[in-house]
Amino acid sequence: MWNKIKLILWLVILLAVAYFVSMNTTPKISVNILPTFKTPEIPLAIVIIVSIIIGAVLILLFTITDWIAYKIDKIKLSRNIKYLKNELENCRSQIKQKEDQIKKLEEEIQILKNEKNITVKQEEEEGGTL
Repeated sequence: MWNKIKLILWLVILLAVAYFVSMNTTPKISVNILPTFKTPEIPLAIVIIVSIIIGAVLILLFTITDWIAYKIDKIKLSRNIKYLKNELENCRSQIKQKEDQIKKLEEEIQILKNEKNITVKQEEEEGGTL
């Protein structure tokens, strides 16, 4: 939808420029490019068209540089995401290893308690007092 609106807008702009150029074919002007360099007299329509082309090229250059910067940022972010995913997997595997170690230690404690007949007394609450 947005592309169609942009296309229509560009067509309107081009029609306006074409109308303006067609109205200014008769006068011939000389353009001062540098203080010492002056063009020969050329129709105003050519000056307008060349100015529009130069403006379009400049806009294209600025757009390309922004696009390249966007792509570079996208690549950096993709690499960062991959790195963080790897770190997350490493952390999850470490958590799993630690949980396994805790289970093994708990089993060893239970075995040692059973071997030495150690009992742990737990006091129960009676009537709300300890």
